[in-house]
Amino acid sequence: MTALDAYRTARFLADDGRHDPDAVTHADMDTAADLAGANRPTNDNDRHSIRAAIDAIGGTR
Repeated sequence: MTALDAYRTARFLADDGRHDPDAVTHADMDTAADLAGANRPTNDNDRHSIRAAIDAIGGTR
């Protein structure tokens, strides 16, 4: 997963109202990646990158 994939996945989750990175499940990330046209996360580092991106995006749109 690239940084762009992590951002696109996080942006999709944030736009869907999911702003708490700790509440996002693996299934949420997989679905968001698919819908955002990004590669799915394959390991804990990928998931951490998505959570960090969600945290950085925060409640902004």
